[in-house]
Amino acid sequence: MSGPLSGITILDLTSVISGPLATAILADQGARVIKVENPAGDSMRMGGALNRGVSSLFTALNRNKDSIVLDLQQASGISAIKSMVASVDILIQNYRPGVMERLGIGYSDLKAINPQLIYVSINGVGTHGPYSDRRVYDPVIQAFAGFASAQAMNGQPELIKMMVCDKITALTAAQAVSAAYIERLTSGHGQQVEISMLEACLYFIWPDRFFSESFVETPEWPGADITTMYRTLATQDGHVTLICVQHGEFQGMCRALARPDWIEDPRFADLPSMYANFAQLVDDIAQEVAKWSTADLSARFAAEDVPHGIVLTPAEIINDPQVEASEIISVIEDPVAGAMRLVARNARFGNHAPNPIRPAPALGASNTSILEEFEVPH
Repeated sequence: MSGPLSGITILDLTSVISGPLATAILADQGARVIKVENPAGDSMRMGGALNRGVSSLFTALNRNKDSIVLDLQQASGISAIKSMVASVDILIQNYRPGVMERLGIGYSDLKAINPQLIYVSINGVGTHGPYSDRRVYDPVIQAFAGFASAQAMNGQPELIKMMVCDKITALTAAQAVSAAYIERLTSGHGQQVEISMLEACLYFIWPDRFFSESFVETPEWPGADITTMYRTLATQDGHVTLICVQHGEFQGMCRALARPDWIEDPRFADLPSMYANFAQLVDDIAQEVAKWSTADLSARFAAEDVPHGIVLTPAEIINDPQVEASEIISVIEDPVAGAMRLVARNARFGNHAPNPIRPAPALGASNTSILEEFEVPH
């Protein structure tokens, strides 16, 4: 494949969400990714919507990869990993801490075979501490890292209804892999890279959810409660959301909603006072928004340069004119499931034309060719 990571080979020992998404990003950017699965296959092969046995979720997470089956509970599987590691650039795994070491393929084992190897471990909460041995999935980290409390309404915590912490971890891992590879280009040495979901997600949520906690002393002002701006508002025929970060945006909102009296209100006379008092106006804004149709209100907001969004369903997003104009979604042909939609990429590189997307591989589809390439007995 063409891309900025062309020529890099990654041995992918990950499963479920965070690891496979990280390696999918790297594959989209040109890396060769060899996905290693146990004989039962990644459980996400049965995740998401299914058509003719093909999973939408697995396809999104594992496109552009090759698949081989190795049983790591058998000596032959471990031997195959060691043979392949001698020739690859990066190994990524998301087993629980200690598992790879017990199997004899921890970092120290494989570094002895390939000193240039970049060995990436993704785990739940880190390798030490009272929770390190626990099985962890996305909702667990949402609870531990403050995402659930951030969604609280009327004192009731809520989860974000998607695998947000898995995805944050995946993005973090993909960036860290690239950083480690850049260092190897100058140093000639590999290294071990560790990403925990808890650490990655606390890093992500910290700037705007830990205002007061950023100071050891109690701050003079705790900061604006930005949750008051994160609301959906009902129109006559749908829902919109809006946010005012600049004072001029607030004034534009007032004009769009035909409430110029708010501009003269001393509670909103400047940016600091607007931040301090915006929560007092939210219910009134909701009442005004309800007087308009979605299309009319969006036009008025756009004319006043007010940041706003129309709440769209997945079906509406696919046909949204901006999505279509940007050619964000591609249709590929899966040999079993038929036509499938995927978001084509997460970044565009001016030096590389977009690659055709390969569907996610069938379980063990490349066993023979890859084992022969790496001269692994089979």
